[in-house]
Amino acid sequence: MTMIEASPTLTGPIPALPPSIRAGRAALAAASKDYLAIPDEALERPWNWGEHDNPDGVRYGLYRGAETLEAAAAEVDWAVAGAPMRAPGTLRMAPVTPARWALQGRLVALDDSILDAVAKAGEWTARQTLAHTIDGQRSYGWFSRWWVSQPLGADRPARVSAEAEAASERELPGEDAEGLGTVAELRDRLDAVVDEWGARFAPFDDVQLAIPATWSGIPVDIGFRLGRWGSHIVEHTIQLDKTLEWLGRPPTEVQRIVLELHNAWGRLESRIFPNPPAGTEAAVAEILQRAGETLVTEARSTRAAAEG
Repeated sequence: MTMIEASPTLTGPIPALPPSIRAGRAALAAASKDYLAIPDEALERPWNWGEHDNPDGVRYGLYRGAETLEAAAAEVDWAVAGAPMRAPGTLRMAPVTPARWALQGRLVALDDSILDAVAKAGEWTARQTLAHTIDGQRSYGWFSRWWVSQPLGADRPARVSAEAEAASERELPGEDAEGLGTVAELRDRLDAVVDEWGARFAPFDDVQLAIPATWSGIPVDIGFRLGRWGSHIVEHTIQLDKTLEWLGRPPTEVQRIVLELHNAWGRLESRIFPNPPAGTEAAVAEILQRAGETLVTEARSTRAAAEG
């Protein structure tokens, strides 16, 4: 019987995210709140960029948010150039970060009334879609950890055992529980589960990523399962978009711009989630602090101009 040593982060306390990432997310949330308070009808009102007039007014004030994050992403690229490459596990799961924030960019504009609205007979509600997405992410992590714990060689199971299935039912909340609460609570739960399993699997090396596993009964490896995270979230983000269309709730122009703001943050965070390359932490924190301050200040002034 042969075993591959697993990362110690797979069990025990959840590894904490750097304060810089949490601060950046807080700035994104604050700016989004101000931007979403602006009606489409106010987009052509004047807004000064600092001391300068600009021809696109409030509309450009909204687009400034994504531009600020894109500039910060470029700074991050410079800051991490020459640093040690992040672990293969971190790189393999990197697509989950833009996928998560693209979904959050939809959810930030929704109110609780949308969650249980039936859009079409036989189709899931928004709540059911989100419950499945969150449960799927947690299950991907839990069962991947189980596969890592199994012996290699002749004693390795070919499929998930009945004992493991029973343990998962005891230990995991399940879709009904994952879907409880408000939009804000569902958003927090989504972030928590992506953060947890992202941090747990981030240190994996190439040998660990190659550990055999299955997905829906198909032989794969752990690397495939980590890569499936982002794809699964994208799949159900598209399902949510279809639901909103059927309900006659397409996004407004402001909501579309706020979605692009979240996409910009997702691209930035994919460079540093769950941790920036070793030795670059202070530089990345300084970049995110400046970008966050600019983002919040300009969103506040854009909202004020729209209301003035």
